[in-house]
Amino acid sequence: MDRSNSGRCLRLQALRKEKSRDAARSRRGKENFEFYELAKMLPLPGAITSQLDKASIIRLTISYLKMRDFANQGDPPWNLRIEGPPPNTSVKGRVQAPSHSPLQSWNQAAISWSEKMTHSQGSGT
Repeated sequence: MDRSNSGRCLRLQALRKEKSRDAARSRRGKENFEFYELAKMLPLPGAITSQLDKASIIRLTISYLKMRDFANQGDPPWNLRIEGPPPNTSVKGRVQAPSHSPLQSWNQAAISWSEKMTHSQGSGT
């Protein structure tokens, strides 16, 4: 009698472990799906975002949101393009308006960084 109870307990424990592993696997799958959905929302090419790890997705998303918020707080907002020639082009020593917004600069920097990271990971360094 004692042996059969012991066997049932072991089978029950094994079933619980299996159920727990399945639940954890399902949770990880859902998390991964959400991370890669977030990565697709970044202003980067799909070839880059599909190669990012979770930490990079979070870092780039935070940086992008901070930059976007900062650009929208400017006076005037930096994300607005000025039509016509840049101001102050004939006065020496004056700074010209940038030809593109900080968000475009961020996009280029993020792409460059991601390409460097992909290259360095692929070369074994």
